[in-house]
Amino acid sequence: MPATITPTNPTESARLSCRLNARVKSRAEEAAALLGQSITAFTEAALAEKSDAVLARVAALQVSERDFRRFLETVGAAPPPTPALAEAMREYGRQAAEEPGNGW
Repeated sequence: MPATITPTNPTESARLSCRLNARVKSRAEEAAALLGQSITAFTEAALAEKSDAVLARVAALQVSERDFRRFLETVGAAPPPTPALAEAMREYGRQAAEEPGNGW
């Protein structure tokens, strides 16, 4: 899938070439038409939206090494479960075994 996306500024254009499923292309063209957009404008908006979502999700999951070490220390130092929590875990296991298709 050849692609060239290296604009030096936000207003500079770049070309993207790719192959895609004919049904996906047809649906994208239909959606673009419904919005009164060109397929280029629709594709650019869709790519920008998806890219932003992926990058935001990754950024939200990244922590510094210091914070990660602190997290591991905290998890490793967790107290043992209370009797009530142990009972709740057993009850959860029992219900999950009885109703395996219920999203347990």
